Amino acid sequence: MASPRIRSPQDVVGGLALVVVAAVAWSQLGELKMGTAMRMGPGYFPTVLSWLVGLFGLFIAGRGLVHDGPPLDRWGWRHIIPVIGAIVLFAFAIRPLGLVLSGAGIVLVASFAAPDLRWRETIIFGGALVLFTVLLFKVALGLPFAVWPRF
Repeated sequence: MASPRIRSPQDVVGGLALVVVAAVAWSQLGELKMGTAMRMGPGYFPTVLSWLVGLFGLFIAGRGLVHDGPPLDRWGWRHIIPVIGAIVLFAFAIRPLGLVLSGAGIVLVASFAAPDLRWRETIIFGGALVLFTVLLFKVALGLPFAVWPRF
């Protein structure tokens, strides 16, 4: 039996990347209590979301075996490095700098991935994102995030 021919390498690689992300997320959820659909525990939504992302990835990868699509593009490192840098910055900055400064910092760093960087739009988006995260995580959910730096 011949192995299936990959007809859309972008879909296959993208779908498998989603499966890997879902598997890593799911593997980190072992300690969290699931609960039920009526009384969700802290692990319920992340577990369901990781399964959905994994299934979606399998669907996309499977579609790449059946339908023709574009070949893989060259990696655009100019776009990847700022996004990964923003994630790493947030991981290290959230505790010492608080939600406002670390949120503004990640928007600033990630904005360098855009080919047509517009400072005015970046500042407006950053302010809106920081306001939304503070309102959601601190005010609405009451999570114990520091909003400002602790000196």
